[in-house]
Parts: sequence; structure tokens; C-alpha cells
Amino acid sequence: MSNELYAEEEFNALLHEEDILDGVFECLRRIWGNEDALSDRNLAESEYQTRLLEYELTKLYPDLYDELINAMGDHPITSIENGCGVIMDALSFREGFRLEQELQSEHDWDISFTWAPIEGLPSETQFICREWFDAQSPSAVSRDNFRFIGDRDVPQLPSTDPAFVWTRHPDQRLEGALKGNYSMEEVEEIYEGVKSLLEDVIQESVHSEFLITSDHGYVNHLGNSPYSLSDEEESSLSSKFSSRFREIGNGQAYRVLENANIIKRAGGHYVVRGHHKWTKRGATKKIMHGGLSLPECITPVLQIDTTGGN
Repeated sequence: MSNELYAEEEFNALLHEEDILDGVFECLRRIWGNEDALSDRNLAESEYQTRLLEYELTKLYPDLYDELINAMGDHPITSIENGCGVIMDALSFREGFRLEQELQSEHDWDISFTWAPIEGLPSETQFICREWFDAQSPSAVSRDNFRFIGDRDVPQLPSTDPAFVWTRHPDQRLEGALKGNYSMEEVEEIYEGVKSLLEDVIQESVHSEFLITSDHGYVNHLGNSPYSLSDEEESSLSSKFSSRFREIGNGQAYRVLENANIIKRAGGHYVVRGHHKWTKRGATKKIMHGGLSLPECITPVLQIDTTGGN
């Protein structure tokens, strides 16, 4: 089984990397490292390949999600001592691979790209912001070394070491533009907006070193999927969940979903595993987060030195 999800190089990474998730990241690079992966012609196939990779890996390596959960916490954004940490809400490795390529080719900057697991579950801004900045939302953080950017205009940024910037993009565009009728072209536009915003932040900052990351990624339900639900499972999921997480509850529906490995307990919440989706009246959103999946829980980590190593 490879379904062109990995070649010899990625297979060797899966076998020999000290951390299985490093090997998974190389498989994701094979999918999203293609410069056209986000284009309107290729996006649906890129998303399908991502779902298929996760679906197959969890059959070959049943402990994959446990490994991912055990790796959570101590995100590198929490340990920077100088420079600027830029948190772009819901930025995923999809955009990360392309940012790496384009920023490297267009600027005289030193750039490295890797990954880090999210801080914890559910993969939702409110929980992660509480862990990182002791606030319910990034707009509520009150610290001299922190700025929240809610739109495309970049305010005066902190000159402290370290400094932190949290942007509402791309999540604001993803949630606003993709609730109903889905246009694949919009993903390309959203990416260009994020790239432009990031370049503006870097240009406006007094710092020369940046760590760009996100609080979480997202699941995109565009197109086909190898994930399926029985009628009972779909009924149970749609009756109890309106998003990819909810508080722990009791009842037969939860037992059905737990026994089928569709949901998993995470502290005081249930989270939906993988890329399961369900039919529910009015549930038109194609972009969701809060659950347990590779795109949601593997965050991009771009490190940029604008001095070019000089």
C-alpha cells in the first residue's frame, strides 16, 4: 500500500525516524510540498491524499494518535527568548510548505521549516490561548510584549525581546468565506492574503528573527474521503456533535462512537478523530477544527532570519 502517498524516501523516514511523526511529516511534505497543491485544480486531490494518508497510517500504526497526544505541550512558541513569535490563527502545514518555498525564493532570508504538535486538545483557540497567555482569547491578552491583529492593518509592534504577534488570519477568512457555498479559488486568495500579512509583519517589526506558527490547523471536508460511517454512527455523531469537539456526556450514542474509535476522550471533552464528517441540517461548513487529526494537530514552524545569516 502506498497509493503514491510516499516513495522510498518517505517510506524510509516512516521506518527509521526516531519519532514516527517526523516520518509522517515527510509524507505530508510529499503531498503539500508541490507548489501547486493549493491551486484550484489540485486542492481537492491534495486534501484527499491527506485523508487517505492518515486513514492508512492509523491502520498500519494504531498508536499514531496516542503518539501525537503524548507529544503535545511545550510548543516552541513558549520558549523563544528573543526575536518575534508570530501566531497565525489556523495556519496549517499546507500553507507552511508553500510559504517556505515562496519566501525563500523571493527574499534574501534564511528560512527553515519543521513542525510541532499543538499545545493540547481540543485544538481550539480558546484553550490554547489560555495555556500560552492566560487569556480566553488573543484579543483579550494584555501584555506589553503582545499585539493582536484582527484585520489586515499592522499596528506598531512590540520591540521587546521576545515579542509576540497573534493574527486572526487565516482563520477569520476560512470561517467567514467557507461556511456555505465553497469556492476552491478562495483558498488561493486566502493564502495570498496570509502571505502578504506575514510579510507586512516582518517588515514592520524591529526584529530580524521570527518564529511563525499557529495555535492549530484545520480539517477541510472538500471532496471525497475514505472515511465512512454506518447509519448508526452517523446518527450518533450528528445528534451529539455540532463541531469536532464537545464536553463529555453519557449515553448510548457516545458508547457507539467510542467503540468505533470515531471519538476520543481528551480531558473534559470528546474530540472527533480523523476526518469523519456527518450530515446535519444546516451544517454546511467545510472547514472545521477542534478535533484530533494530523492537519489540526501538526502545526507549521517556520523560522526566519531576515539578515540572511550575515
